[in-house]
Amino acid sequence: MSGSDIPYQLRPSKFIDRQIFVELLGRLIQSRGPEAYIYISMGGRHLVDHYAVYKDLGIKAQFSFDNDKNQVARQAFNRPTDTTVCATMDSADLPSKLDEIAGKFPSKRNFIIWLDYTGTDHKAQLQEAEEVLVRLRHGDVFRITMNANLKCLKEGSSGNPAERAKKRADTLRSRLGGANVPTSVTVIDDDPLSLARVLAQCVALMASKAKLREPSLNFVPVLTTSYADGQRMLTMTCVVSEQGHAEIFPNANFKRWAFARRTWDDIQDISVPVLSAKERFRLDANLKKSGKKMLTALRFLPAENEEQSLLELASYKKFQRFYPAFRHVDD
Repeated sequence: MSGSDIPYQLRPSKFIDRQIFVELLGRLIQSRGPEAYIYISMGGRHLVDHYAVYKDLGIKAQFSFDNDKNQVARQAFNRPTDTTVCATMDSADLPSKLDEIAGKFPSKRNFIIWLDYTGTDHKAQLQEAEEVLVRLRHGDVFRITMNANLKCLKEGSSGNPAERAKKRADTLRSRLGGANVPTSVTVIDDDPLSLARVLAQCVALMASKAKLREPSLNFVPVLTTSYADGQRMLTMTCVVSEQGHAEIFPNANFKRWAFARRTWDDIQDISVPVLSAKERFRLDANLKKSGKKMLTALRFLPAENEEQSLLELASYKKFQRFYPAFRHVDD
């Protein structure tokens, strides 16, 4: 079963990641208004994120793309609004198509773009992201998701820990090219978040290269998350502001948001347990207690050991209001 086939009730961390992103957008675009934006992403077969930005934010101007014609046909069937455009297109073509996409929604002045990658061709992904960034303008929002699973660096799966860590770093540098990996990266250890941290640095480096090409643009990181419902993924979001622009974007109130980030590598790790409704009710009734008391209230370990269980409960407390509540439609 591929990641895209796993039902959402078994992917609570991914669900939470998406909900935080939608809340982020609500805070970012509030002063400018949703009617100013075009939402662009690789929507997947059911256009789940398109539905979310329409339902929660009221963004009707939407564009989804995929290089599989049948997938696009399915997207068109599932589109949330009659103005949603679904196109057969490769992500590499997006930068050159932005003017054409904007022409489909002539009254809109800004983009929200999400490049949601699942593959491991990080070099191509970073190149595509850079080409998108240099074509953005003040008030735009850019988000990228990358595969941060350590297993994708197979050459670093053997040897002692020190050898593995060095092999992984050498492998990544070889795949991406030296110019795309910071010189400070010499090891990628066994910590599940280690590759995510390095890729975050690579994205920051990519943004600095885009800045050199377009000096008037600032790319400001606002949210970096990682989760592992199956494979570990890294998602980074930044906003675009122009030097000398009369409007401050994001506005001064944004930093009050609980999940706001000002550095690229400040990662919010979402690692909540998979819970039944009954288990959730028990935890919610004990939410103000310590992690150990919450664990005692459950009377079992939700993860493989106590240490991991406590980490997951701490994550649950942090993201509890975003946790999915799935119900039968006939309830």
